[in-house]
Amino acid sequence: MKKSLLFISILFLGISCNNNDVAKKHLPTPPQNIENKISIYHSFDQLAPIFEKQNDTTYLINFWATTCPPCIREMPHFEALEKKYKTKKLRILLVSLDDKKNAASKVKRFIKKHKIKPKVILLADDNYSAWTDKVDASWYGALPATLIFKNKKRHFSMGAFESFEDLEKTILPFFSK
Repeated sequence: MKKSLLFISILFLGISCNNNDVAKKHLPTPPQNIENKISIYHSFDQLAPIFEKQNDTTYLINFWATTCPPCIREMPHFEALEKKYKTKKLRILLVSLDDKKNAASKVKRFIKKHKIKPKVILLADDNYSAWTDKVDASWYGALPATLIFKNKKRHFSMGAFESFEDLEKTILPFFSK
């Protein structure tokens, strides 16, 4: 009887650990989702786990706002990058820092109007000084800002990518083994 109970306990523990590993491969479940287009995170802590990913995927996280002309100008470059490198392990996240007031509807309209394909997250944590340095120590909150990383290799840039070629040149080293 004790052996059976021990076996069942070990089996249950093993299954639990495996399920936990699978869950870690995905972004945390956001508290609110608008038509599967925008995930709303009310705290940077909900987004923070993505910055710790250690796997074979290259992550590009762009911080932007609908009221930022340079952000809007560079948006097609991310679309083109996702399309061109769809066979690569690339995950693009567009993190909107729009003001909380009417942000969800404003961002939703923007996504629809511009036919945005990459995943969009609305980060409603306006305590920027508490979390911008967790993205990069040099960042003071100016938009747009982009972090590209794969495991320990990181590149952070403030300001817009002026062309697709500039963006591509920046991300290509992350695809090499």
